[in-house]
Amino acid sequence: MSLWTIYLTLLFVMPLPFGGYTDWAWPLYTTASLLLLITTLQQHLKQQRPLPEPLQKSRWMLWLLAAVQLWVLIQIFVVSKTPYDTFTYWLKGIGYTSFMALSLILIDSKQRIRQIIWTVVLAAAFQAFYGAIMVMTKLEYGFFLEKWTYKRYVTGTFVSKNHVSGYLEMALALGIGFLLAQSTHYHGSFRQRLRQLITMLLSSKVVLRLTLAILVIALVMTRSRMGNSAFFASMMITGALALLLMRQKSKSTTILLASLLIIDITIVGTFFGVDKVAERLQNTSTETESRDEVSRDTFNMWLEQPLAGIGAGTFQYRFPEHKSLDITAEQLYNHTHNDYLQFLSEFGAPAFVLMLCVVLASLWNAIQAMRLRRSDLMKGLGFAATMGIISIGIHSVVDFNLQVPANAYLFMLLLALANIARWAPHESEHEHQRSRRRHTRTE
Repeated sequence: MSLWTIYLTLLFVMPLPFGGYTDWAWPLYTTASLLLLITTLQQHLKQQRPLPEPLQKSRWMLWLLAAVQLWVLIQIFVVSKTPYDTFTYWLKGIGYTSFMALSLILIDSKQRIRQIIWTVVLAAAFQAFYGAIMVMTKLEYGFFLEKWTYKRYVTGTFVSKNHVSGYLEMALALGIGFLLAQSTHYHGSFRQRLRQLITMLLSSKVVLRLTLAILVIALVMTRSRMGNSAFFASMMITGALALLLMRQKSKSTTILLASLLIIDITIVGTFFGVDKVAERLQNTSTETESRDEVSRDTFNMWLEQPLAGIGAGTFQYRFPEHKSLDITAEQLYNHTHNDYLQFLSEFGAPAFVLMLCVVLASLWNAIQAMRLRRSDLMKGLGFAATMGIISIGIHSVVDFNLQVPANAYLFMLLLALANIARWAPHESEHEHQRSRRRHTRTE
């Protein structure tokens, strides 16, 4: 089995065991990512092959992430009151960094970009189908275990509806960007245009569009307020950026973006409960939610150790010391429902800024890909990465998607794809064939 096949298989199975949120799943992901990276680098050195340009251009980001992991290692001995928990976060961080580096190396052709997007979309489609079936049949099972929470909501094999919605958001972003990359350009006589339309209807583009509609249905059926809000907001923001920045955009691109909003919101939403999501949003208030109080206390906890942090992975043990009286004792918080504040309080300001620089630089490269690249696929990939990063960035204000391994790994893939969209060299057909022969020979 080739390294590429193992990589795709790993990416597909990551969400299955409760989003990787188990004591045996995430160590497996870390080990697999690190071993795949070491083996891939060994192959490049042995064959004296240069590292892909996206990796070379983005290596400073990997150094920043490595610096963060070094700081977490120091925290284990000098900061953390529960060193084992910080140690587990250090291992997770190694896995995430390795996976981003591995993605920058392995995804080195247009064919592989297509394969990686289809892998994520199909993994999300499985979550959507499985979650919908569980709700409609009232079996309510997660990953071989009966659900103990969020019954009557689509959760797939995740524990929380909010976390499966985060996964679906990122998968939808990849699928929509890929769909834009395949925009049909109609030209010629009526007969030629009709032939082009029939060809499009028989292509994988229609299968992709139907699959994306299923993902939207599942996202709405999660009833996740911020999940749905983040998805539609990110699609509108990125769509506006695309129309503003993309050069030589076709009329079909504008029509497709408009149809995605109109069809998904009005038709799909009407039949599958977007009105209930809206009702939940309207009923949300500071009286019924305690997340704002938790965020306030987390911020105050950070103020006590603003530079060193309290230690990665120690929030659930340190937060009770800082919890205010207006948060009842019965409420247990393993995480702040705000990824930004949790990373800030646990890692400290310097490490948090380093991580934020990597995300913002990747987002910038994705936007630049939409503006500067001539390749439809690279522009579409830039759109996908931009939308995915914005979506999970919005969602992270009130949730902890990036504490869930499957979502964190997919987010690292988005960061890698953002840089690939910007820096991957143009690949001619001849180079493409030569690349395929090289991988067949070496892997």
